[in-house]
Amino acid sequence: MRSTNALQTASATRGARLGAMTGSMLMAMSLAMPAHAASDIGKKACAKEARVLCPAEMKTMSRKKVEACMIAKVERTSPTCKAAMYRIKAEREQGSKN
Repeated sequence: MRSTNALQTASATRGARLGAMTGSMLMAMSLAMPAHAASDIGKKACAKEARVLCPAEMKTMSRKKVEACMIAKVERTSPTCKAAMYRIKAEREQGSKN
């Protein structure tokens, strides 16, 4: 019979693996989808983080301001959100070159 600590450790390990697999799947899905569909995943991935990291920009309801704030704070975001922000940043840079 396992001890409580062993069960908690096993459960935490399974949860971490599930979280990593989910993040990897979302990232893979976002790369395989059209840009507009991928940005929807980015929105979902980053919404909670944006409320915490960029509350003033969220209140303005300006997507560009929120994205700029999140790009500036990208190192403080989750891997899924970080991938979405890097993609948005690349799209912005590509758009400014054209």
